[in-house]
Amino acid sequence: MARIHAKAVAHYVDEFDFSGVQNNAEVLVETGIADATAFADTDMTYLQGKGSFAFNFQGFFDGTSGYDAEMFIDLTATQRSVGVYEDNVGGAKGYEGQTNVSRQARASEKGSAIVLNVDWLGDAVIHRAVLLDVDTAVGATANGTEREHGASGADETLRGVLRLLAAPGGAGNNTLDVTIESDTTGFPSATTRLTFAQLSQASSASFEVVTSRTTVTDTFWRQVYTYAGAGSRTFSLVTAFGIYLT
Repeated sequence: MARIHAKAVAHYVDEFDFSGVQNNAEVLVETGIADATAFADTDMTYLQGKGSFAFNFQGFFDGTSGYDAEMFIDLTATQRSVGVYEDNVGGAKGYEGQTNVSRQARASEKGSAIVLNVDWLGDAVIHRAVLLDVDTAVGATANGTEREHGASGADETLRGVLRLLAAPGGAGNNTLDVTIESDTTGFPSATTRLTFAQLSQASSASFEVVTSRTTVTDTFWRQVYTYAGAGSRTFSLVTAFGIYLT
């Protein structure tokens, strides 16, 4: 079992950013051992089983943050996209995975803060990821900062997560297209690898996961914003990217 422990992290559940609410986080990665002993075997025989992971978070009841409403009311939703990162800035490294809730522990003593802890169990593959961008006011066409995150093989899948943290601010009609590109350093001839659904002034807080199983020899990645329309809308976004074995 691998255990990663942190006290100050960026923590995302779907489109929700709870970085300022959580005070402790653990990421547990474990590979089970399967008994493969045959009847005639002299000794016990074991094989490596399917891997699993868990995200364990510790937080406090806070009626103004949205954390409690999300964890109490919408906690039972399955296949939640959860991300944990070392910081809440572009370029931060971390882990992403698809999960189901396992446990929600609530405890308090008289005169103390109400604790609300949540454990998530992975129902798919956990993977190393990078925050390509964290931007609370996207309002123009732009190329993001290149992030080195390795190449992908034929048996690996690209996974991008776009989190729209809030409905677009400002006024008027605007659209925003977000893609993820790869290339060598400097991006002399970029190739689009992942494309998200178009956002507009009618969009609300939401998240989208896009995947592609493909071989890519490039090792640098970036997000690209294409902004259009007559208005002054701004979009609050988090874009994450990772590669995992399938």
